[in-house]
Amino acid sequence: MRIFTLTVLFISISICSFGQTPGSHNKFKNDLQRQKIKGHVRSVTENEYNDHGDSLKARSVSKFDNKGNEVEFFTYAPSGSILSKTTFKYNDSDKLIEEVRYKADGTLNVKTTCKYDEKGNKTEEYNYDISGTMFMKVLGKFDGKGNRLVKDCYNEFGSLFLKCNSKFDDEGNEISSKEYDSHKGLKFTTTYDYENADKSGNWLRRTTYKNDDPASVTIREIEYY
Repeated sequence: MRIFTLTVLFISISICSFGQTPGSHNKFKNDLQRQKIKGHVRSVTENEYNDHGDSLKARSVSKFDNKGNEVEFFTYAPSGSILSKTTFKYNDSDKLIEEVRYKADGTLNVKTTCKYDEKGNKTEEYNYDISGTMFMKVLGKFDGKGNRLVKDCYNEFGSLFLKCNSKFDDEGNEISSKEYDSHKGLKFTTTYDYENADKSGNWLRRTTYKNDDPASVTIREIEYY
């Protein structure tokens, strides 16, 4: 699942990044495989708390169809009020072709389209506002396992404003990321610890650290078919 914050960068993180199924040249991984979630999952809820784990900061819910593709994604405020809803559109090969995010009142917020390399990794992402103007482009570089090692974010003028370099464990979970500004200056380092895996091997608790200081605790609830 994704880490979500209530900033403009939220729209650029961990969306549309598909890899290719081993041994296949046509079939893309479904969203559960891409997000490294094991089993026949119906929904995933993430509750993000403060660093002490006793005050809810935000909540998200992802819903999946029986093919393992994400069909809806919701974000909520601590009060329980909805902040956004995202829908996903796939082609006949189950490849994501469009992602649309709506505001709480149902009006369009952001539309995202993606391009892929020959291995099925999402290497280009384009974000458009309500007027149809592209305001952010994201370019990614991947390793042989489909993990995105580099994410470069460009503004509407084509200028780089954020670079993120990530590392992953053997399970494909992101364990650290370093974010740099346009001048290649390190803004901060984020690291993640995972624990309390369920019987399918999916983590249920993640602690996030910013520059080695505890920042948040995420508790995950997984519903299976």
